Amino acid sequence: MFRKINYLFAILLTLVIFACNEDDAGSDASITISIDQNPVDYAPVDLDVEAQAGFSGHISSESNLVKVTISVDSDQGRIMIDEATSFDGNARSYDFDVQPDYALGMTTLIATAENESGDIVEESRKINVKGGPVLALDVTEFIIDLSVEATGTLTGNVTSAKDILSQVDYTLISGDVRGDTKTVTLSGADKSSYDISEVFTFEMGMTALEVAVTDDRGNVTTNTLTVSVVASPVFLYYEYIGKELHGTDKRKTAGNGIGIALTDGKVYDMATITADPDGMGIDFMITNADNTTPKVRFYSPSSQNGDKFKLSEINGELNLNTTTFSVLDRGDEAFFDAATKDDIMAMTLTDEGASTRDTDIRGLADGSSNVDIVGGRVIYFETQWGAQCLVRLREVKENPESSTMKGDYYVMDFKVVYQDLN
Repeated sequence: MFRKINYLFAILLTLVIFACNEDDAGSDASITISIDQNPVDYAPVDLDVEAQAGFSGHISSESNLVKVTISVDSDQGRIMIDEATSFDGNARSYDFDVQPDYALGMTTLIATAENESGDIVEESRKINVKGGPVLALDVTEFIIDLSVEATGTLTGNVTSAKDILSQVDYTLISGDVRGDTKTVTLSGADKSSYDISEVFTFEMGMTALEVAVTDDRGNVTTNTLTVSVVASPVFLYYEYIGKELHGTDKRKTAGNGIGIALTDGKVYDMATITADPDGMGIDFMITNADNTTPKVRFYSPSSQNGDKFKLSEINGELNLNTTTFSVLDRGDEAFFDAATKDDIMAMTLTDEGASTRDTDIRGLADGSSNVDIVGGRVIYFETQWGAQCLVRLREVKENPESSTMKGDYYVMDFKVVYQDLN
């Protein structure tokens, strides 16, 4: 019997301890926050009305308060509007009365209190903000390729129900750095409705464009657009028409053009080429050719070869360009005339089963080898520095003995595409 009584006593003691623990758990709610505004969960705010209600309330705590914070949640994040860390008189009680700087996008007012016991309690009220400037933009982002166009046009509209628009501010932003702000002041009919049309010049590193509209009551509506700025490679396109090159053993004569630089289409004679350490940047030369047949052979300056003509024998220190040719010709005069910049950029040395050579082609057989530029046909070639080119032979000319232009010469047309690295 005594053992049974002890057993019942143990059970009762356990229940008492559990009940005490439950009471202790409830002691965490030792802070009470009351917000005065009604309805309890809703506070309508009309930005177009001058008188706008604030929020007031009372906080009480079983132990001394150490911090009270009043904040507003918005689409820009949480914004603190009041904070108290010292309390006059009774530190267990605090009255607050705040007037938020209302703006569109605000959703909630939050009162947070913390006491020295470590308890933290939060109470909130919903906020419904309406009115203010209404901003509508036609784009949400700018994607700018500086190689194509560095400017972009922003269009849209802003309105005010109370006809109180005052200004529109535009700010270009680069990371964390805000640029100069352009301000457009509104008056007259624009205070009711204003059509936005602004052209901006973008630069590398810019990341955003902020548009802020303000009315006479200080209400601000902001929209921030993403900006992406890139610079794609720029490819230049040139046509060099009617360029004359000499290709006989007399081309060493001063004044006879023997090589062409495709960066600018200039033709140079032997003395000028060999006097320059970089060989004047020539990319294309021709060998001896049959002046009775409309054809000519071509070669790379860096091969330092050519019928009866070797640049290396004249100046072994020359830094000459390498040009790689497609042995298979690429069409006729109509093909050349129709070829565009994009067409040439899409070509390769191995198109249509062509083989390539990076030296002179004088060792190949005549005629059927298709290595000559025959009148009316087109050859594709590339330079070591990235140029892509088409060339055609327009005319073979034989100078009379009385001509001051010694040696036969060949009239050629070039179409050249290369990347601008400047």
